[in-house]
Amino acid sequence: MTSRFVLPVRDDVDLVLRERWTAETMHRLAVANIDRLRVWEPWAQGEQTLAALVAFDRLQLLDWVDGRCVPTAIRHRGELVGTISARIDPYHRTAELGYWLDARAEGHGLVTACGAVLRDHLVAAYRVVRLEIRAAVQNRRSRAVAERLGFTHEGTLRAALPVGADRHDIAVYGFVAGSTPDD
Repeated sequence: MTSRFVLPVRDDVDLVLRERWTAETMHRLAVANIDRLRVWEPWAQGEQTLAALVAFDRLQLLDWVDGRCVPTAIRHRGELVGTISARIDPYHRTAELGYWLDARAEGHGLVTACGAVLRDHLVAAYRVVRLEIRAAVQNRRSRAVAERLGFTHEGTLRAALPVGADRHDIAVYGFVAGSTPDD
């Protein structure tokens, strides 16, 4: 299927809008990866139904129309393999990135490459000045993505993320458009 919104990343990778046609594959991927996603993600705690995913995607698409979200799926060699999205606060010109990837697609630099493209798109198309990535302190893979994207670790929020019966400390990473990490 072809998306109406495509951000090219590299020859074998692009970002497509999470539309109805992506829902079944994204649901299958979420279910296949649920055990490892449940460690880090509050949304992964409950039952994962296709109907809930379709409803979530629909809400994100409405926010996209309003300029408050860019909900994309990562497509590698024509196959959907994960997601990277941004929640946007247009008033403050800020955004927060979130992502996850199918275990079989890890280790190819996909999230980092897609994150760089989405970061640059947010700055250019939405005039976002500040971006954040928040990751559980123990989630070294997500933290490494933030660092590879040039985000600066700005601090840690203690017990800030409830995940199941646990609460994770959250590392907050920031990126300011037009600045260098030492600014």
